[in-house]
Amino acid sequence: MAKTFVVHIEKLIHGGDGLARLPDGQVVFVPVTIPGEKVEIEIEQQLGDYALARVSRIIEPSPQRVTPPCEYFPTCGGCQLQHLLYEAQVKEKLLIFKETLARVGGISEELVEDCEPSPRALGYRHRLRFHVHHETGALGFLRRRSHKLVPIRHCLLATAEINQVLERLPEIPAWKRLHPYVTRVNLGTSLVEGKVTMLFWTRVPARAEDLEEILEALPVLKAIYYWVRGREPVGPFPKDAPHRGRRLFPVPQEVSGLGRETLFYALPGVFVQANWEINLRLISYVREIARPSGEEEVLDLHCGMGNFLLPLGTKAFGGLGVDTDHRAIGDARYNLKAWGLKNLRVEVMSALEALMELFKNAETFPVVLLDPPRGGCKELIRFLPDIATDRLVYVSCDPPTLARDLRLLRERGFEIESIRAFDMFPQTYHLESATLLVRK
Repeated sequence: MAKTFVVHIEKLIHGGDGLARLPDGQVVFVPVTIPGEKVEIEIEQQLGDYALARVSRIIEPSPQRVTPPCEYFPTCGGCQLQHLLYEAQVKEKLLIFKETLARVGGISEELVEDCEPSPRALGYRHRLRFHVHHETGALGFLRRRSHKLVPIRHCLLATAEINQVLERLPEIPAWKRLHPYVTRVNLGTSLVEGKVTMLFWTRVPARAEDLEEILEALPVLKAIYYWVRGREPVGPFPKDAPHRGRRLFPVPQEVSGLGRETLFYALPGVFVQANWEINLRLISYVREIARPSGEEEVLDLHCGMGNFLLPLGTKAFGGLGVDTDHRAIGDARYNLKAWGLKNLRVEVMSALEALMELFKNAETFPVVLLDPPRGGCKELIRFLPDIATDRLVYVSCDPPTLARDLRLLRERGFEIESIRAFDMFPQTYHLESATLLVRK
């Protein structure tokens, strides 16, 4: 029989769980709780000096507690905070962010300006990646603290177009023939057209007639690609899909800096921030802090399809973007042409290779932009003092690795001027941020 205890939740931690202490002082992590609550818990796992538990009864609920709107919460591991009022989510995430930076990086909370809330707490995700339930063909997410799949037919975080696919795809005969061989599915909405591109990973090639049947049954689909192996997926289907099935994203003139609204284009599978409204605010903030005079050259070490580089480069004397994803660089070149920018260039190259090449050639940039994956960019830091002569902008999706890297950058002569958080992922513990560092 599981051991039960009555505990008080002290705070939320990175990951979204509540932290409490057992009578002997041992730390216990409890999901779906809120600071200040008194709850009865059952211990599920003992892991060294801490334990994992679940709530069996809420004795004293927080006034910030709400009824989760999703029928799959909290079984589905996609969300962690649906039980918390959205305004309270933003405040708690900011507290976690500040505490993580202070504990891991020794960074003063006063340097963190604020957390920009999302205009929409639901329905904001224009792209999602799913696992496939091999018995039913339904798409889904992994169960919390498990590798078991939770099949879903509706996701409250997704656009209406993606939910049309989630609802109808499992019933299509062609998909029933295909899904036993499919491992993952990526669905992305083209925000300008209101259409979905579909990319799936399969162990065997798909028959063209099956893909045509899916396209006919789901008019909301713009194009389908599939990946068996190699550098490129097979597609698009249909072959005459506009822009080869690329998704289209609107960029207002005040964000683009071009004096007119323009578009970003992205192939399915190429990384694009999942919350477009917050992404536009993040781009505007990066433009504001990176180039005060509008004339600085820019080096973007993780440029992708040009999300930051193009808005930064509209008035720059020149600029360089690099990325290891050759499909993303293909999109960046496509976007550069669409935006009419001739003073920027992009190359398929790792950030480390680019810095080593620049170091050998004694080349420098007044503005360097970092937007690394979740693991951060520890391996790049020793080169940056020789390349970044003025400003360094670090966009991060992982507070612990950000705190580690900021500590290392400060040791190498950079000073933190400002940090701002952006709630890119409401209902989850995830957070985006942008940090401005200057050379001392």
